[in-house]
Amino acid sequence: MKKTYLILLLFVSSFAFAQTPLLIEDFNYPAGDLLTKHGWLAHSGTAAPVAVTTSGLAFPGYVGSDIGLSAGILATGQDVNTQFTEQTSGSVYTSFLVNAAANTGIGSYFFHYFDPNASTAFRARTFIRPYTGKMVVGLSFNASNCQDSSLTKLLNFGETYLFVVKYTIVSGTENDKVSLYVFKSGDDFTNEPATPFYGPLSATLTTTTPIVLGPDIRIMGIAFRQFEAGQGITVDGLRVKTNWDLTTDITTSLNDYAKKQIGFYPNPVTDGSLNINAPVNSEKQIEIFDLVGKSVLNQNTSSNKIDVKKLNSGVYILKVVADNKTTTSKLIIR
Repeated sequence: MKKTYLILLLFVSSFAFAQTPLLIEDFNYPAGDLLTKHGWLAHSGTAAPVAVTTSGLAFPGYVGSDIGLSAGILATGQDVNTQFTEQTSGSVYTSFLVNAAANTGIGSYFFHYFDPNASTAFRARTFIRPYTGKMVVGLSFNASNCQDSSLTKLLNFGETYLFVVKYTIVSGTENDKVSLYVFKSGDDFTNEPATPFYGPLSATLTTTTPIVLGPDIRIMGIAFRQFEAGQGITVDGLRVKTNWDLTTDITTSLNDYAKKQIGFYPNPVTDGSLNINAPVNSEKQIEIFDLVGKSVLNQNTSSNKIDVKKLNSGVYILKVVADNKTTTSKLIIR
């Protein structure tokens, strides 16, 4: 019976891994390495090439937190892109950590979706600019000038935020949409908010007549842009996915409903503490199996924090049952 159950768990786990993120980039390279050494392509500029920095960024609960180092988008110079499998329907979510140093420039866009076949047709241009010592974030669908921004949503320079840039492909011509979500440490980002931080936005008109800036693009890449001296932007923990899942890199259609209620982080676990995303004070059955099918932890609890310090480093299968829903996932403990 135990062997049969393990086979079932591994089947679910392997099915999950069959639907991996479109792109994972944790900049887990030596400090000082150029991104172009690791699969990124330069599409503009040659000065100040984008390089790996000496430390990474951390954001509690985010799947890309504090893994490897980070990349410095620091000055006027080289712009870089990286590509993934082209998407022709649905939505694409790009999440990443951002920490910007204070600067005295005017600010501009530093991130966008990228089509290598239409290199100037940038979409979801994401802006950072200074205002009275604070940081203002903005968004445009395709315009070089910010289309949606607010001075009532001021952020702090020197603080790490989680950005999620969404591109939705809409059937037809000139009608795709983009949205931006921004989270500070402590915010709940388990589920996609009903209202974005900015957007959704569609194409920007160039005149009073219905003329837009270029056609829809092929969604198959993202890019970072260096726009002025001393911009001082650091990025880390990059994920590109076709669903909203910011706490794990395991995605599967088998448990989509359950995952809206049940999730866990971090993965890998490095401090002996595993957090379970489930309704507060709900009773949960937590069971962890090693890869030979032995149950190494089994407890019923209403707590959302599980102590796994007694488990050795390695790969496990985590099973969570809550509110009559079950989810199984691969768990790594270091």
